[in-house]
Amino acid sequence: MNRIFHCLPGVLASLLCACATTSPQGPRPAADAPELVASKVDAGGRMRGIVINRRYGDFFMIDGKEVHREIELAWDYERGTAIRRTYDLSGALLTTEDLPGAEMRLTPLEDERVKDLVRGYPTLEGVASEPGVVIWAGGFVMRIPGDRYCDKGTRCIYATLSTDGGFTPIVRAIVDLQRDRVVYPDFDPGTRSKTATPSMGSK
Repeated sequence: MNRIFHCLPGVLASLLCACATTSPQGPRPAADAPELVASKVDAGGRMRGIVINRRYGDFFMIDGKEVHREIELAWDYERGTAIRRTYDLSGALLTTEDLPGAEMRLTPLEDERVKDLVRGYPTLEGVASEPGVVIWAGGFVMRIPGDRYCDKGTRCIYATLSTDGGFTPIVRAIVDLQRDRVVYPDFDPGTRSKTATPSMGSK
């Protein structure tokens, strides 16, 4: 059977290259960083396994015929990478591909976990509990080559504590959902060379 690698149009194509590759050893999560301070939250809420982000139908040309497939995008927390799984219409899994460097928007559970980690962090909990303070999570995923906490195998998320209905930022923090830790409790983007990768579906 001929294998046709289907390329998604527009912005998605740049984020999810269909020519997905895997190193001989495969993706792996970033190493533990025991110096990071744990938030005072239930460890049972940590993201684990494969967290499905979105699912949609698409069409592929296989052996000269148009075939309908179901595509599932997810983050694999066991391996620290985005993945794409392809199913036939009966629900049978056909392929699983790693998507090195690809990112995607937060799911509601991930969004809430980011906020919980911020609320439970020693230097942030006081600010987060003040009246009128809201936490905005996501929008961009931060990955900095060579960074101690936000390089390959991480899922570093912006979390902004704001007042005035979210219009006046107070503190910007970075949370790595892969490690389940606040890695930068007071992040100043002006002092650091950063690469922010737009997440799928961000606005």
